Amino acid sequence: MPYKSEWMQKPKPRADVLLWILLACSNGASVPEQTELKKEVAQTAPLPSPTGPGIASLSSVQLPQSSGTQFAIDTLSKVVDLHARDPKNPWAIGHGLVALGSPLELSNGSDAVQWLFSQYAERTQVGNQWVLRFPKKDGNTRIEPHADLLLKALTDAGVPPSTPIEVKGHAHTVGDLYKGSLSETWFRTADGTHSFDTSNDIPWSLFGLASWSGPGQEWTSQNGHTSSADDWANHTMDLLIKETRFLDEAKKAKRDFQKQGQGIFQYTCGGAHLLQGVAHATLKGFGSTSNRALLKEQLHLLLYRFPIELGQIDAGEKQHPDFKLPLRVQRLKLTGHTLETLYRLSATDLVGEQDRKALEQVAAEVVKSVVLLQETGALVQLESIRAKNEQLYLDIVGDSAHALRGLRIATGQSSVYY
Repeated sequence: MPYKSEWMQKPKPRADVLLWILLACSNGASVPEQTELKKEVAQTAPLPSPTGPGIASLSSVQLPQSSGTQFAIDTLSKVVDLHARDPKNPWAIGHGLVALGSPLELSNGSDAVQWLFSQYAERTQVGNQWVLRFPKKDGNTRIEPHADLLLKALTDAGVPPSTPIEVKGHAHTVGDLYKGSLSETWFRTADGTHSFDTSNDIPWSLFGLASWSGPGQEWTSQNGHTSSADDWANHTMDLLIKETRFLDEAKKAKRDFQKQGQGIFQYTCGGAHLLQGVAHATLKGFGSTSNRALLKEQLHLLLYRFPIELGQIDAGEKQHPDFKLPLRVQRLKLTGHTLETLYRLSATDLVGEQDRKALEQVAAEVVKSVVLLQETGALVQLESIRAKNEQLYLDIVGDSAHALRGLRIATGQSSVYY
């Protein structure tokens, strides 16, 4: 990048932000809803076919093997193996694919990709085409709480869109899920309105569609809106810049900030997924050529905010020891998502050898977070936690998967696809 030594400065911890720390991720605070436009015309034009998943690349800044890193990988792998291969939890399976890639065998012996489609996907006719989608949930079973969460997981795991699958007794390919997403997704440049319930749903969809779309991709949704992937990527970059402006101002003024659910903190996992979606679309070549420079600025902001947020979490635990467990989960969430975000880019020229020191420090905090969480006994009592607090259980499973993904990229065990 590089980010110089100010990242190393010790922040003044603030313990009065406990509530926002505890609400920092989970499902993400809501953001203003967009007004849905009335469907105007039926889809008749053929939907584009997917490309991808891209070229598998390894990190250029791999971490040396250490006992601490291996401990964290082994510990988090046990969580993912036990809880992200559950055939009754499609949301968790998606996280298992992100963490471990494909093929992934579920606890019932089934292939994860085949199982997801055979058990949870739906067929929809759009014009003269049959396409696929995943619902948000089936009864109490959460499937895709964010739009295209499973599409993003499949593309992130490097699953080829040509992979044959079966849905409701009919032969399909995984790429029909991409077409299904295009049929429902639209973005209007004139006023920024879009097909999503909230802006917080955009990151996974942008990531997934960018993974399998060709240069200059345009498409027409089933209600007749023609959208451009380039325009959508530019809009989302603008959104990210707007939501992090207060951080940029604080950084320039060399001062602390308070987390009060503002800006980027309205988004799931403190906006980590929003940054990852924008970064992926940018590095796949969508949007303005100036977006790469803007992305670098966002990485500088990420490294600016990281030690401040970490200090707030650690100070919060000291002041409120009764909240030890959820705060340590939030610590894993912050450190794991930050490492994953940075290491996704370490296969590109945006993050390189000049950033090794910062990467090593973030990785060390991930290891510390795993040690602290293991000390609570929570990682071996997850079923008991689930019986009392489903959301805390989901946070631990999801955050373990993202932290494991970051560590696996960092140590050369996982590829990223561009």
